[in-house]
Amino acid sequence: MLRSLGDSLNPALFWEYRATLLAGLAWNLGVFTASVVLAVALAFGVGVARLSRTAALRAAATVYTEFFRNAPEYVMLVWVYYVLPVVLTRLLATRFNLSPFVASVLALGIAYSGFLSETVRAGFLSVPSGHTEAALSLGMSRFAVVRRIVVPQAVRRMLPEALNQFVSLFKATTIVSLVAVPDIMYRVSMINVQEMRPLPLYTWAALLY
Repeated sequence: MLRSLGDSLNPALFWEYRATLLAGLAWNLGVFTASVVLAVALAFGVGVARLSRTAALRAAATVYTEFFRNAPEYVMLVWVYYVLPVVLTRLLATRFNLSPFVASVLALGIAYSGFLSETVRAGFLSVPSGHTEAALSLGMSRFAVVRRIVVPQAVRRMLPEALNQFVSLFKATTIVSLVAVPDIMYRVSMINVQEMRPLPLYTWAALLY
């Protein structure tokens, strides 16, 4: 029995298709990298807006954060790929389509910007106010204080939690095969259709992740 299980988990089949599977992994890395860039850019804007003195801006940023923190990535991906083009087509009165790659980046980037915006807000709040007051008392401009005092300290405090979010984001790239992005899971599924050996293929794909 154990020998049969061992034969089923033999990585030879996975190794045989290594070039195809590595090409799929490259798609995962591409989606991940682009999503990180989008998520970080949005998170900084929303996180700073949540610290704004303007109540309306602060409220809008809070709604954005809470909505996308609680929206499942699967639902976001399906909505962006299938529904958003329909909405834009009707608004713009012209045919509008999103490629699977772009839809995946938008869905994951926006979804994780909600989580990261909280990290950004907490990072800025963690900088002691005394540091800012001391810099201002020395005659530094407010922009210089933010650039040279607040941001370096805040980013350093954000990194541990941000890295955890990036790990979760990379794991979330496994769902992009649902919209036909030719990532590693998509290719594993295609190979399984030919070989009918899901145990070694999906097991080694999981171990690779």
